[in-house]
Order: sequence, then C-alpha cells, then structure tokens
Amino acid sequence: MNWGKGISIVLILFVIGILSVVSYIISLDFYLVNNNHYEEGVNYQQTIDGKKRADELDEPIIIFFDEKRNVLKVVFPEVVVDSASNGTMTLYRPNDSSMDLTIPIEFSAGNTHVIPMERMAKGKWTLTIRFTMNDEEYIKIEEILH
Repeated sequence: MNWGKGISIVLILFVIGILSVVSYIISLDFYLVNNNHYEEGVNYQQTIDGKKRADELDEPIIIFFDEKRNVLKVVFPEVVVDSASNGTMTLYRPNDSSMDLTIPIEFSAGNTHVIPMERMAKGKWTLTIRFTMNDEEYIKIEEILH
C-alpha cells in the first residue's frame, strides 16, 4: 500500500462520516421557535415590563425541582397570593411543542403549587409564569432541566 491509496481511503472515510452526521442532524425533529412568535415579537416590550415587575417583587417567586419526589415546586410570596387575580403556568418544550402544558394558577389553594413531572419527558423545559396583580401583568421565566 502506498501514500496515494492511504490518503484516498482516509478522505473517502472522512466524506462518508461527514455525510452520515449531516443526514442524522437533518432527520432530527426540532422546533426552536414558538408557534406564535409573531405575536410575541410584537408584544415583547410588555413581556420585558412584566419580567421587570416580577423581578422587583419584595419577595421572589421560588421555583425548584424536587428530584426525590420528581415534582416541580413553585412558591409564591404572600403578597402575590393575597393580591393576584388570575394566572397561568406554562411548561414549554423547545424541541417539541406538542408536549407543552398550561396549568391555571389557583391562588386560593395557597402559595405552594406542585407540578408532577413523572409523565413529562426528560430534558430542557421552560416554565413561564404569568399572573395579573393590581391591573399589571407579571411574568417569570425559568429554565428547568428535568
């Protein structure tokens, strides 16, 4: 075997490897954009203001994943529980929008909300909490690794 054959074999194997990786990546289903991205873009300043209001609360909204019980816990401050009128918690799956889940917030049930995660696929989730308090919208967004 000479240098010419060796280089040719290496190049052929390299091209086959690159084509295999490209075909695998193309075959993956991924959706990194929300279905209503136009509406979100138009209303983005309202989203920024809502995030700022949520960040400026005297007591923060606490979000944590309890691995032992396999649940997501959201703890609202008392001022939110006492004053907020309505809200939703949305679990958004970036790579598969069919798995998205929206849960209404029942503030009358107390300040701790528990979301069971055993039926949810493992991976990255985005939790978006939206609620209205004193006629203003508050938004809290948190990345969850399950």
